[in-house]
Amino acid sequence: MDERATLRSHLDRSTSQTPHGVAVGEAIAAIAAAAVDLAALIADGPLAGITGRSGGTNADGDQQKDIDVAADEMMRRALRGAPVAAILSEEVTLPEIINSEAPLCVAIDPLDGSANLENNISVGTIFSIRPKGNDILSTFFEPGTAQCAAGFVVYGPQTTLVLALNARVDISSLNTAPPALMMNTLFLYIRM
Repeated sequence: MDERATLRSHLDRSTSQTPHGVAVGEAIAAIAAAAVDLAALIADGPLAGITGRSGGTNADGDQQKDIDVAADEMMRRALRGAPVAAILSEEVTLPEIINSEAPLCVAIDPLDGSANLENNISVGTIFSIRPKGNDILSTFFEPGTAQCAAGFVVYGPQTTLVLALNARVDISSLNTAPPALMMNTLFLYIRM
């Protein structure tokens, strides 16, 4: 480790000189904030009312568990406050249009591997942030090289955000220090 800072300060530095930079930083911060809440929900599991029961099926035909639905709601709620035109989640068939004037679209699997939770194995959130194209739906079919940023959050013994942004990959860990010690720190950025 050669640097420690908050994720927010890292995003402010890393996105300031990129196209849609401020918007990309806000979308990543929204996902990170939802990830903090999701990490707590996963950790509490049955104590928070998460039973692991299956509900319906998602857009890919996989069985949805109650935690999948909760994770989807948490990520969507967070992204609705970011400059995002549309969200395409694994849990639904079509993108949800949020603000057609916004510059970004987000593809997300809110909780990949939820079946692993019953065995206490790590699970994660996977996301891709893309510039909105001429047609919102076709934006989600652009090649990976069109992405502004991509990443995943691993929920396990520690909660870690792995972020690909500006031709580099950085890792952040959730700071679980008491709030009085680390005010307003969602993730502690650790440059690898």
